Amino acid sequence: MTDTQPTTGAAALAKRVADLASALVIASRLSAHDRWTPEQLAQHQRQAVLSRVRHAARHSPFYADLYAGRDLGDDLDIQALPVTDKTLIMDNFDRVVTDRRLNLADAEHYLATLEGDSYHQGRYRMLATTGTSGRRGVFVYDRPAWSVVLANTLRWQRTLGIRPRLPRRVAIASIGADDPTHVSCRIPASGDVGLFRTRHLSATMPVDQLAAELQSFGPDVLLAYPSVAALLAAKQREGRLAIHPRLISTHSETLTRDMIREIEDVWDRTPFDHYGLSEEPHLAWECPHHNGMHVFSDLAYIEVVDDDHRPLPPGEVGRYLLTNLYNATQPLIRYEITDMLALSPEPCTCGRPFPLIQRMAGRIEDVLELRSPGGRPVAILPAVFAFALESFAEVREYRVEHSPDAIRLTVVLQSGSDEADLRRAVARKVRQAVESQGAPCPPITVTVTDRFERAAGSMGKHKLIESVAGG
Repeated sequence: MTDTQPTTGAAALAKRVADLASALVIASRLSAHDRWTPEQLAQHQRQAVLSRVRHAARHSPFYADLYAGRDLGDDLDIQALPVTDKTLIMDNFDRVVTDRRLNLADAEHYLATLEGDSYHQGRYRMLATTGTSGRRGVFVYDRPAWSVVLANTLRWQRTLGIRPRLPRRVAIASIGADDPTHVSCRIPASGDVGLFRTRHLSATMPVDQLAAELQSFGPDVLLAYPSVAALLAAKQREGRLAIHPRLISTHSETLTRDMIREIEDVWDRTPFDHYGLSEEPHLAWECPHHNGMHVFSDLAYIEVVDDDHRPLPPGEVGRYLLTNLYNATQPLIRYEITDMLALSPEPCTCGRPFPLIQRMAGRIEDVLELRSPGGRPVAILPAVFAFALESFAEVREYRVEHSPDAIRLTVVLQSGSDEADLRRAVARKVRQAVESQGAPCPPITVTVTDRFERAAGSMGKHKLIESVAGG
């Protein structure tokens, strides 16, 4: 009978220390990749993808069937392989994983009872998506793969100048989910073995309580959802918080230009943006040159594609396909991600070989589908709303809910703003932005609120733009 009890206590701590020690070694090797040429990176990617494909075909019944009859030799055309997605992977979970002791029922039981950083079957950590894209996802990492995740954390920290030091340890405050199934909670728990002085806080805490906790802790480094960081900056501007982080990094939400300005004005620090997924916790992050987020493509191979999965050139926005290059237990190969992005045609001035994300453009699910007067489909990207609303300095936060029948805007305004005039101006700006794309704009309503509540069920994230059913 399979042992499904989690490994906890002293045994788990010993394993966590060993995993982090392995990560320290791996991180040094990964940091050396910063000096690769683009040609070296491309060669590494191809060999790593081929290795993942062949491993999956040998050890995963799902991929064995998916690739049946295909020549997986050195001349393999990677772009000819079938595309997978979350629905396909979850519907076939028990056949996708390469360890026959794993199954979805046990995985869900482990996640439902998870506390802290315990192991499943003494070997596995698991993450789950929140289900906001319409389908829950469960993602499994064995200890070697999780050591790579931790190593990439350390690489990211070193890129930004965060290193362990004694006797005064660097104080790192992280603000994210309070659920250990979520990556923004699990990584801090895994890394908390004494190298740094750490405190993890829930993004669903009232902002005054967050401010009090941070005031007491005194972070050198602040890692937070961007909307939370901006709210805390406003608290400091009002004299209700006095912390002095030397580094600020944001994650898990869209970092808007207004948020950047608020953070810079208060702390005189430009935030470093970070982009991760349950499927790949550290996909991309900014370097000190702030030219965009580097895709760390020595560990993840991505292909930006159109709706028919044809490759798009740098500069063009599309969905993308992810191939994880180190997770042997749950292979994700040409796995469709519904976030939309464009890669930059230019390299970063820092000299790293890794491609830059030129811009994030929202999620496929949150595109507003309209019709031109002639009946042609018109896709209104989330960025259209973001750029329109961020042109108003008086708008501190916003939320857009849209359907083909109506657009509902909810905004938090700077104190002292003329509410009536701004409501009209905001509606007019958004209408012009939508109609500039070639479609008549649905009716717009603008509501002013004092603040947005953060629900625990959404991991405390504030979703800026969302497609909703009906009007």
